[in-house]
Amino acid sequence: MKPVTCFAFIQNATLEKKVIDCLSKFKSIQFFGFVNQRVDFLERMNLIRPEILILDLSHSKNEEFEILELIHKPPIILGIISSKDNPHLWLDKGLFDVIPIQFTSEMLIRKVYKIIRIISDINNVYQFEPLAAENPINYKPSKSATSKENDSFFIRYQKVTTKIKTNIITVITKESKLIAIETVTNQLYFHESTIKETATKLPAEYLVRINNATIINLNFVDKIQKNLVYIGERVFTVSRSYYYQFRNAMETMQKNK
Repeated sequence: MKPVTCFAFIQNATLEKKVIDCLSKFKSIQFFGFVNQRVDFLERMNLIRPEILILDLSHSKNEEFEILELIHKPPIILGIISSKDNPHLWLDKGLFDVIPIQFTSEMLIRKVYKIIRIISDINNVYQFEPLAAENPINYKPSKSATSKENDSFFIRYQKVTTKIKTNIITVITKESKLIAIETVTNQLYFHESTIKETATKLPAEYLVRINNATIINLNFVDKIQKNLVYIGERVFTVSRSYYYQFRNAMETMQKNK
């Protein structure tokens, strides 16, 4: 999947860090950067055309209305607004969606994921030549993974139950009171459970817990360096209490290949 370009104008340092922490979880986003000065923002918007623009609109309404009139609007604008503002006021100005300034990490992640899926669907509709789909990581499935191809895992979120295949899961991480499940197809699911409980319901031969907040799929491991595990461009730490369990699982997998 082609990376989705994103740019942000956020005037509060704490808010900027919160947004960066959330968006850094997405491998499919290419950042054009973050600015906190109005002049810098207007200059950059004359030079770049991001697909997603994140705007801090929690300050003076008149000034923010003026900003929207001055820039060449990108396809999708996500606004961060004051909790006192009426969302429809901003949606009528052409914003795709808004989020309150007191947003949770889960809330922002879900909104950005929704936006990425919409952009991906639009690109697929207007893709005139068939392109071969590429996995983000080249790997050779082990025999155990092949034999488990039909294994599935039921997840539940907001009273909706979904069934996903376990062999497409790449990483599972703790997200506040939920867990986030990422797949090789760049899908993101949330599950109302804990890492400990979830680990007991997964194929232990290739979905292995490596610390208190992470489960990884051994089939997607690119490199191991001491207690660090590399999956694509991401790095995970294997804690001491799970190190031998992880090493034994990797050795068993290598023998079965």
